[in-house]
Amino acid sequence: MKYTLSILIIFLLISCSTTLKTDSELLAKDKVDLAESLESYKVTTYKFGKIMLRASVATDTISPEYQEFKSDLDKIFKLVMHIGEKSDKKLSVLDYISIYRDYKKMEDYIDETDEDIFPTLTEAFGVIYDDAKLANKPFAKGSEKEYSQNIEHSILSAIVLLSKDLGKEVSLYECSKTKPDLFPDIELKALLQYYRGFLYFEKGFYYLSEDEYSRNITWLNTHPDIELPYVKSLFKMATLDNKQTHIAFRAMNHLFRGFDRLTMDRDIDKKRALEDFEAFLKDSKEVGIDNEMIWAVETYMYLQNNEKEKAIASLIKLKSSKLLSTKDKKSIEESVAYLKNRESGELLNGVYDKFFLGKIASKYMLSVLAEVDWKKIMKENDVPHTDEMFQTIEKFQDFIKNMENYTSEEKLKEVGKEAGNELKSQGKNLWKKANELIE
Repeated sequence: MKYTLSILIIFLLISCSTTLKTDSELLAKDKVDLAESLESYKVTTYKFGKIMLRASVATDTISPEYQEFKSDLDKIFKLVMHIGEKSDKKLSVLDYISIYRDYKKMEDYIDETDEDIFPTLTEAFGVIYDDAKLANKPFAKGSEKEYSQNIEHSILSAIVLLSKDLGKEVSLYECSKTKPDLFPDIELKALLQYYRGFLYFEKGFYYLSEDEYSRNITWLNTHPDIELPYVKSLFKMATLDNKQTHIAFRAMNHLFRGFDRLTMDRDIDKKRALEDFEAFLKDSKEVGIDNEMIWAVETYMYLQNNEKEKAIASLIKLKSSKLLSTKDKKSIEESVAYLKNRESGELLNGVYDKFFLGKIASKYMLSVLAEVDWKKIMKENDVPHTDEMFQTIEKFQDFIKNMENYTSEEKLKEVGKEAGNELKSQGKNLWKKANELIE
């Protein structure tokens, strides 16, 4: 009896563990996974830089912990940022080791602190660069502050995406700090949700991405008359009127939601993906769009329906794309040859899978984003201190790269061998600090 009961319990546990979860449960899991993914050295170091900048102009007490570290934050901020200086001064190895030593003391505080408790970046730049427009103006609070820093997080998430030393990891952090629901019903809201969806897709958070695109599709259908000039510019839709731009942008949301669903595990998700691809093709063809994404999705749909000749025709078009590497084009050639010699059966086997499809989609969107002149857009919209913001991002990049380079255990040991003259002149002090960190 006990043996039978044990078997039954094990069977029930296995059954429960393999039960497919609901949409809401899977979305909740993605949110937890996202938070865990942001617990990285690069993100924490970037956040450290932003807290230094925003806290440098704070006048409130904030917290006892902040007061404990304020002098260290101010000291490092002046050392790293050289605000107001035009010199090409570079920090030394000793500088970075000293900074890292102070950083380790406040690492838990940085990790646990929300940067948004401090004044906004715009306010910080205003004080630092003695902006007359902001003179004697109290720092924003409440909904005004939330809106301003929401805009800043949105802008930074886009700017740093293609950065060599910040990239997707930091962009994801900035993206996670944005709150699309705080935006009024304007184009920026739709663009932000689309961008967030793409970034989540790129990092494998498919349910978070799907949620962004679903909300965006609903929003676009609810607001068909809102002007979309930046969408038109971003996706090179100059020949389309506003109604057609809405249709085309909705199509792009269906497209990436389809990619999300195609990568999910449940059968219902695969079915929904095909529905999204059909909606994408229908909307795109209605407004006359014909590009890589059309050919890529057409190929997939034709293969699903065993329409070999049509699939081959779309593959040949796709092969002409400048987005594809030589390796990608060779793969397409092999796929075409395979299909020509295949009479019937499973055409998708080894020919054109969902991963290759997602790869093309990512290359397409990254190529679109790479052509956006964010500095120009910000200046056209009168964003204050745009030049200073870009200069600061460059300094953050150098700071993070050098912190990583000089402060790992391996690098600290290398420093002892390679720092040359600096070590000879400052050797004892440097070795002492380096050994403290290693220990």
